[in-house]
Parts: sequence; C-alpha cells; structure tokens
Amino acid sequence: MILDDNIISLMIAEELLATHGYEVIKMSAPHGCIAKLDYEMPDVLLVDIAMPRLAADGLLDTIRAATEHEDLIIVLYSDMEAERLEKICHAKDINGYFCKSMDITKLPGFIDRFF
Repeated sequence: MILDDNIISLMIAEELLATHGYEVIKMSAPHGCIAKLDYEMPDVLLVDIAMPRLAADGLLDTIRAATEHEDLIIVLYSDMEAERLEKICHAKDINGYFCKSMDITKLPGFIDRFF
C-alpha cells in the first residue's frame, strides 16, 4: 500500500512495484488510512510522512500498537533528508526509508529486501 499525496510519485511507484509483481493499493490522502489498512491488510506500507493533513506520529504509533499490523513492513517514502528519516525510523520502530531523491528504479529491489 502506498500513501502519498504527490500523484506523480504515487503513479511512478505504483507502476514500478506492479511491474515487479507487487499488488499495489494506493491512497493520495491520509483520511481513512487505518480503515484501509485494516480492510486490505497489506504486507508493506510505503508512506510519505510529510503529507499535508497527516499526523504522522499518531499514524505510526497507532499502526505499531495494533496487533493485527505487527508484521506490517513500514517504509518512509519522503523528500526529507536521509538522516532525519533514519532518526524517525529508529524512534518509531519503522523498517526503513527510501528518499524520493534516490534512484526510483531501485524501489522494488529495496522492498524485496524485506521478504
């Protein structure tokens, strides 16, 4: 599942992951994210934590506290600096991060590492 308000980034990530064999669920707004996670039960959540109207701390804390999502792989997908994303990963028990400034074609391989 991809949660990103940047439609172009969302479409590119979706296409790359789908081409690599992933079934992709996408959301472009944070409203209803937990309900969608509960319904879809994805293996991976790729989330842009810098989205407007997204209370990222609350979302990440809620997901990590939910036993039904204890195996969910969460990857921060953002324009933020890598050092800042790494700190958030450590603080919130997040599996990893992928900066949007990185080579996007490497995203499927990065996600593959978790399986």
